[in-house]
Amino acid sequence: MMKWFGAARFVEAGPSAGEAVRDADPSQPAVVFEKIGKVYGGAAQPALAEVDLQVAKGEVFGIIGRSGAGKSTLLRLVNGLEKPTSGTVRVHGIDVGALGTPGLVALRRRTGMVFQHFNLLSAKTVHDNIALPLKIAGVPKVAREARVNALLELVGLTERRDAWPARLSGGQKQRVGIARALVHEPDILLCDEATSALDPETTRSILALLRDINRRLGVTIVLITHEMEVIRDVCDTVAVIERGEVVEQGPVWRVFGNPQHDATRALLHTPGHDLPDDLAARLRSAPDADSHALFDVRFTGEASEEPELAVLAQAFGTHGVRFVHGGIERIQGRAQGRLVVSAPVRGAEEAQALAVAARAYASRVEVLGYV
Repeated sequence: MMKWFGAARFVEAGPSAGEAVRDADPSQPAVVFEKIGKVYGGAAQPALAEVDLQVAKGEVFGIIGRSGAGKSTLLRLVNGLEKPTSGTVRVHGIDVGALGTPGLVALRRRTGMVFQHFNLLSAKTVHDNIALPLKIAGVPKVAREARVNALLELVGLTERRDAWPARLSGGQKQRVGIARALVHEPDILLCDEATSALDPETTRSILALLRDINRRLGVTIVLITHEMEVIRDVCDTVAVIERGEVVEQGPVWRVFGNPQHDATRALLHTPGHDLPDDLAARLRSAPDADSHALFDVRFTGEASEEPELAVLAQAFGTHGVRFVHGGIERIQGRAQGRLVVSAPVRGAEEAQALAVAARAYASRVEVLGYV
């Protein structure tokens, strides 16, 4: 069983006081971004603009956005690989920008990083790829072996310890990358599109591993992705970035259930959110004598209980009510989704009245049209 040490100790290099060592404050949020701006020379617009975010200790925090949105830049500010043009990044209360070279080295050892393309050394075995950072840091061989063996067990690769990277699957390579990122027992694990190069089944297994690491070891995880499925499956909190700005943030269930910004809605969009082609082709804006109204019924997860379909059906009348499209899923223990309901009506006024009645049992109900 791995031993997980407490808060990191950072070395600060001051211009006149020399090197001083102080403990990070475990009561502080894991990461705080305060009014962060980042401008690259020659760029038409800033990579980041006035970003304010807090990552709570022990959570899995997701940062999502389209390519070029600024999410990779934001992630690299945490361990000092990038420096902000303005604003402050704090890790456990310590200003990253104020650290000298020794402090940054200490910070990076306490902040593991997992990459999209694994970055394994092809001439070294699985064991040696994991052990290399410890060897460079001067960790004695006995302690090095103990830690590598514990990590191999954690990521499920004990039997592959002597394999070469070329003989590994993509998922196994990423497991090696995760183990290597954990060798210095970090407080924070940064994941840079860690599943983007993997197939869906392997992605699910890697996300399950990351969640297990978070729960068992208490490591704070900050991950960036352009895949909403990744956010839904593993994250506690999400921030949506668009053109360098945070346009939406909050618990995953709330952002998924009731997205407020166009960028979030675009990232969430799937074919299942549209009407099937046959229904869309028949949809009319006005009813006739034999019309059925189509109602768009939304559940955002705000209610603590699952939707009661019998009660909802009664709100639309007891005759001829049908559920024709949609579904409900659970995110962070909350039921949310969309149902398209068909009910016979005797005109637009009755359709609107039924929609009003049904709103007592759903988050939102709107009339889509008539078929």
